[in-house]
Amino acid sequence: MIRIACFGESCVDINYIDGMIMPGGNSVNVAVYSSMLGHEAAYIGSVGDDEFGKLVMDSMDKFGIDQSRIKVVKNGETERCCCKLINGDRVLSMENHGGVLYTDPVVLDEKDIEYFKSFDIIHANYWAYLDKELLKLKGIGVPIIYDFSQAGDEEKIAVASEFSSYMLFSAKKELTKEENHEMMRMAVDKYHMQMSIMTFGTEGAYIYDGVKTYYKEPYNAENNAVDTTGCGDSWISGFITEYTECMKRLIIHRETTYGDFLTEANISDYREHAIEFAMCVGNMRARATTQIKGAFGCGMSFSEFYEKTGIRLQ
Repeated sequence: MIRIACFGESCVDINYIDGMIMPGGNSVNVAVYSSMLGHEAAYIGSVGDDEFGKLVMDSMDKFGIDQSRIKVVKNGETERCCCKLINGDRVLSMENHGGVLYTDPVVLDEKDIEYFKSFDIIHANYWAYLDKELLKLKGIGVPIIYDFSQAGDEEKIAVASEFSSYMLFSAKKELTKEENHEMMRMAVDKYHMQMSIMTFGTEGAYIYDGVKTYYKEPYNAENNAVDTTGCGDSWISGFITEYTECMKRLIIHRETTYGDFLTEANISDYREHAIEFAMCVGNMRARATTQIKGAFGCGMSFSEFYEKTGIRLQ
């Protein structure tokens, strides 16, 4: 078991086609999926004190997520993402430009920084507007995995390399496969990340560590999915928690092995297998997520939401 701090985005997904409201957000999703895998997870970020924020926080309670450092903004709006049918096409958009994530981001103090030191890994993401705060966590001894989604480019990579150990990208459809791979390699070769990860949806996932490129085809992709929301977040949750746990075990092995019994070749072999197995765990978690409506369930219909809150969505 490891401890993972998820620092960043929370939101609700409002689906006007299905008439459902689902809690989520990149960092909330990773916290929940990590908890599902038996790890201790915390969410640190801004949430409005509106009914949408309550839905998000209530959903995290169901999974035992530590919310002791959450910032509940008075009279604030929780980020709302929406899905609508326009001229026959499903259109995804933001309803309130990030809500409190943009207007009232978390500002870390010394107590918060001490809190982060108790974790094994920190997950953060580009769309949470927290790069300045992440710089405060540089040097505390806890690696940060930074999720760009599809926002990555060299300028942003250069900024995030100041505080990150790992970078995660979603492949950009407008780029060729080789151009996507080039960006993934650049993060390691030019900006000295320990590892970069890129997911290609149903085409699988790649990892580059400066020595070799690893590939894992998704499991059972040919079978129908109930909903693909959160698949990328669940994949990285499975991967990074398993890999981090394997690396913790390696430290124990090295500390309890006498002399030079473990060679560098042994350690390299262990690490390669840890990466490959962690990718399998990512596949397992992502496949399970495709069978859930919403990122992790806990949704509410428009009618249920109206009965509970008096707020009508149309």
